[in-house]
Amino acid sequence: EPFLLYCYMRGMEQAYEDLIVDPPIVDCILGHLFDFFYEQNRRIWEAGGGKIDFAYLAEDLGGQHGPLFSLEMYRRFLLPGQRKMADLARSFNLRIFYHTDGAARVFLPDLIDVVGIDILNPLQWRCPGMELAGLVRDFGRHIAFHGGIDNQQTLPFGTVQDVRREVRE
Repeated sequence: EPFLLYCYMRGMEQAYEDLIVDPPIVDCILGHLFDFFYEQNRRIWEAGGGKIDFAYLAEDLGGQHGPLFSLEMYRRFLLPGQRKMADLARSFNLRIFYHTDGAARVFLPDLIDVVGIDILNPLQWRCPGMELAGLVRDFGRHIAFHGGIDNQQTLPFGTVQDVRREVRE
């Protein structure tokens, strides 16, 4: 999650400001983070000798009510690195397990068609655009969905019966 690390380094407010007012620093820091993790993953997957099945790629692209980035910002700052990392993973015959929280529907076509994800985690289906039926209808032929039980309402506050019902759904 390179942008999350970037936020830890710069502070969340400053990190989002940097996307607009100081793109060169974003490119520099994200570039160094990407280079480090690319090489680290390459070595891990090589050492795995074919015994690793999945690569974990992640970036929280969505919030509770909408995307955390514009599609243009995502394509400018994050998509190129994610594509390269996924290409590296596929060179080791790995499936791409992608994590993003929140309302991230707007990014799914790029994640599927450009990054080439195989699995999406989690499904925060109470967020706008993340309704289960629509996701399955529009993207179910292309990716698998993982983690569709609501961990913000059903699991912490629901009854045992609520959890059972949601599991069945």
